[in-house]
Amino acid sequence: MTKIVFLIQVILLVILIPQVAFSGECKEYIELHSAAYLSKEYGKNEMWVLNNVKINLWEKPSHNGKGKKVGQMLPGSRAVILESSADDFRVMSPLDKSVGWINKVQVRKTLYQDTETRKPCSPK
Repeated sequence: MTKIVFLIQVILLVILIPQVAFSGECKEYIELHSAAYLSKEYGKNEMWVLNNVKINLWEKPSHNGKGKKVGQMLPGSRAVILESSADDFRVMSPLDKSVGWINKVQVRKTLYQDTETRKPCSPK
């Protein structure tokens, strides 16, 4: 019986730790260009952009040849920055939880926000 309880506790820790790893912290995020901005770039309406455009995340930063596509993000979405290089950010996509590199050209701005409340914050 104690082995089962211990096993359940271990399983819960493995499941919960990744979810609370950034909980309640002030982290830097990227914000991608909006559908309105991209609609002007593509010469299409916003609905077309929302239905047809996904921003790719790549296995490697641009200067290393990008590698394979590992995930996607939607226009205007935000993602926590895990790492950065001269031309790229490594982020976790809120769309599919993938981790990959995105070129800074795709990014409208960076900002700090609380990982739990999503409110603006100041880094310590």
